[in-house]
Amino acid sequence: MKGKPVTGLVGAGGVSRSFLARLPVLLANLGPVKAASLRVARRLVNSLRAGRAVADYSALGPCDLIWIAVPDSMLLSVVSELAAQVPIQGKMVVVCGSTRDSLWPSPLGTGHARVASLNAIEESGERAFISEGHPDVMRELRRLAAAEQRKLIPIRPAAKALYLAGINFATCLVLPWIAAAVESLRAAGFSRAEATSVVATLGARSLRAYGKSGRKAWSPRAAPELHRAVERDLEIIRSVDPRLAILYAEGIEQALSYFEDRKWVVGSG
Repeated sequence: MKGKPVTGLVGAGGVSRSFLARLPVLLANLGPVKAASLRVARRLVNSLRAGRAVADYSALGPCDLIWIAVPDSMLLSVVSELAAQVPIQGKMVVVCGSTRDSLWPSPLGTGHARVASLNAIEESGERAFISEGHPDVMRELRRLAAAEQRKLIPIRPAAKALYLAGINFATCLVLPWIAAAVESLRAAGFSRAEATSVVATLGARSLRAYGKSGRKAWSPRAAPELHRAVERDLEIIRSVDPRLAILYAEGIEQALSYFEDRKWVVGSG
């Protein structure tokens, strides 16, 4: 494709709060903007200060590249209407901020559009993104990222589930273990500030060790030491807080299973 692609957007009310609103190179080339109604489209155009509001999906017909930024709950209906009203074969479509990937079964795929997905990496300040999908669309996204001076990390098609798992492991799923570590120290007599500081220091050390050595950061001495710790301490912990005892036993069992490729039965007494 020669020159810059003709670009359109299908969005919902939240687009003005998404990363798209802070990509000036993208906005400078934005053409038709479609939303649930012409009123909403006009509001989006005003908030983005870019594009022109349109009433019908057919106005996206001349676009080579179409950005879609709607909640996942609306995505199927939006792409169904788009595919029904616009010849999408060969068009480049970027699905933004969604848990769906480019191989998600939808009218985009059956209509032979060239599809990619784009997500801002959490806590990157929208300086880093992950993307996957059709090679042609990926090339456009790399050009855009370079022009916007952002980092783009390509992932394998249909690998977004692994990316999202990594994010959840590092946030929601690690939080119970952080809380358990802090509350264990507090139950031992630490103040909250003291306990939080110790846990932050030890957690950062563990992350640095894994970043440097990968799975080798797991010490061969850990298994027998953890097994002895459970046999020695679990009943005392259970007498203070049964929930901490459960997390402790389950955490040790999962860690040993993952790193030692064997299952230890802990806490049976």
